Amino acid sequence: MTSEILVEYRDDGRVAVVTINRPYRRNACDLRAWTDLRDTFLAIGRDHKLRLAVLRGAEGHFCAGDDILAFRDALTDPVRADAYRAVIQECYAAVQDAPIPVIAAVSGVCVGGGCSLAMCCDFRVGDASARVRVPVALLGLIYPTIQLQRLASLIGVRTARRWLYTGDMIAADAACAAGYLDERCDGDVLDAALRFGQSMMDNAPLSIAGSKMQLNAIAAGTVTENAERIEAITRRANESEDYRNAATAFAAKRKPVFTGQ
Repeated sequence: MTSEILVEYRDDGRVAVVTINRPYRRNACDLRAWTDLRDTFLAIGRDHKLRLAVLRGAEGHFCAGDDILAFRDALTDPVRADAYRAVIQECYAAVQDAPIPVIAAVSGVCVGGGCSLAMCCDFRVGDASARVRVPVALLGLIYPTIQLQRLASLIGVRTARRWLYTGDMIAADAACAAGYLDERCDGDVLDAALRFGQSMMDNAPLSIAGSKMQLNAIAAGTVTENAERIEAITRRANESEDYRNAATAFAAKRKPVFTGQ
């Protein structure tokens, strides 16, 4: 069966554009799509040539979250339902842990699990059509704590309360003002996302990977648990060829070229 997660490589393989291609469900993901999206970002994390990834949805919508019909079927078996939920969390982790900048290009609906998916990206760029919603109060559910932690770190506890308690659909300008969207663009949202990330692509990959690891740990309150990993990547950066080349370039007043080594 053909995957509904599409990957296009640009800029001589330095940029990956990942598309959720399920427009008939407003790009809501079923188990196969969550699995393929997870595996795609795990592969992105292993590709040392990549410097940027952009995640988008096909045909005018980012992601309507989990495919309710598919998940409802899984709920008939508690073991199967738990396995389904575990794959979704693994997908979120794969996106968040990718060692390069990941930008969500948001148009149309960004709802429920789609809202969570976009929060696992480093940045969110939205066009005028973008609409964000966390509908747990409308469904009788509780938002997973790890996702609520991410939301509160972006928009603050007070605004998060309002978004969760009301279940309102948040328009693009309001989402940008709240801090959920990093930029609200006019025109093509993919082009805007690529422009947003352009200035990051020529910087030191190890530095970005280390900073991302630190910031994710700070946001999640897991600095102690990740101390050894942070120390390891810090030591690797300190001993890297990139650092030595950057020091030489600085002395020569020229721009360094980084390889991630």
